[in-house]
Amino acid sequence: MNEAEAGAAHAGTAQEWRRHWSVVLVGMLGMALGTVHIYSTGVFLAPLEAEFDWSRSQIMFGFTLLTFVGASLAPFVGALIDRCGPRRLALAGILMYCGFLAALSLATANLYSWWGLWMLLALGGLFTKPTMWTAAVSSLFTQGRGLALAVTLCGTGLGSALVPVLSNQLIEHVGWRSSYVALAVICLVLLFPLAYLRFTSAADDARRASSTAAGRVPQPGLGAKQAILSRRFAQLALAAFCITLAIIGLVMNLVPIMSDNGLGRDTAAAIAGAVGVTSIIGRLATGYLLDRLDGNLIGGLVVLAPIVTCLCFIYAPQSVPVALFAVVVLGLALGAELDVVAYLATRHFGLRSFGVVFGCIVSLWSVATGLGPLIASYVYDVSGSYQPALWLFMPLFVVASGLLFTMGRYPEFPPVAVAEPA
Repeated sequence: MNEAEAGAAHAGTAQEWRRHWSVVLVGMLGMALGTVHIYSTGVFLAPLEAEFDWSRSQIMFGFTLLTFVGASLAPFVGALIDRCGPRRLALAGILMYCGFLAALSLATANLYSWWGLWMLLALGGLFTKPTMWTAAVSSLFTQGRGLALAVTLCGTGLGSALVPVLSNQLIEHVGWRSSYVALAVICLVLLFPLAYLRFTSAADDARRASSTAAGRVPQPGLGAKQAILSRRFAQLALAAFCITLAIIGLVMNLVPIMSDNGLGRDTAAAIAGAVGVTSIIGRLATGYLLDRLDGNLIGGLVVLAPIVTCLCFIYAPQSVPVALFAVVVLGLALGAELDVVAYLATRHFGLRSFGVVFGCIVSLWSVATGLGPLIASYVYDVSGSYQPALWLFMPLFVVASGLLFTMGRYPEFPPVAVAEPA
């Protein structure tokens, strides 16, 4: 890129941010909203266990049900996003999610009531998944898409930092039932007015400015069937599955791994807390690089980083400085993972069917998120150590890296002509 092209790209990026920064802000808050049930569940375990005498696995099975519902229906929600645009679906999703989150306070001693409420929450959660927010941001940003997606996806780090603390304070002061209601009200008040006033997408903007009969504004890119049946989709989806299975398996078992290596539980928990901060740093840095370098190269390199974490835990198990270094590296990679896959999906398949394409990838993500921690725990139950799981995860990172490295050049999609309204 010569100096003139670089200057034009910089000017284009600045203009995109001036016009659409508020959409990125709403997307970031929407991503944080979608993590409330994830990062609050661990805090609610003890009071639920005390009141109903349920086992922790019985309580957590509600989350498992939510995961499977999300995995099975995410592609269909993606198709709705492609057809209707994300704005109306997101507004309905915020209302549904907050309503069903508050409804968790209605659980009775009947365990099936608890599981049923989580099934309802799963339906609301379908419309607050990353596909919703990334579809809107991707449609409005071209030159600065990498950084815009990174800032949007930082909402997960925001949720991981704030939700556990807020949930714990609420439970201590008003009890677990009122805490679910309070969390829902806080989320609704903070997000819905902003989303109503400022959340939009290219399709939503064009729909309001025109009167096309179909009400759908075409975007450049591949059709859903053509994209999903392509070699590139198979590579990206498999890479996302391998990355998520291994990296979530590590993240969810960080404290047990370090405790098993001989570190005190308090020390292990303090070190594990570095993941939240470093994931935000990794996400922003990766987004900045994606706008300037080849995304396949960035993704392939970033995916290899957690191998360093595994080797540190294997060969220096009792060293606190080494453990901290390992967790920092893992956090940087965790922050980059979602950003890389979402960005590459927009570049290799375009935006025409982004909702369906990315929705299918999110389905695999959901399955991998459920399997990774389970596999690591099962390996420990069988062998009495997490080291076999660490050895198992490393080849998955290598496979994912190779798949991303060989994705090929970004295709160029011709602009789609839109008929003038009558």
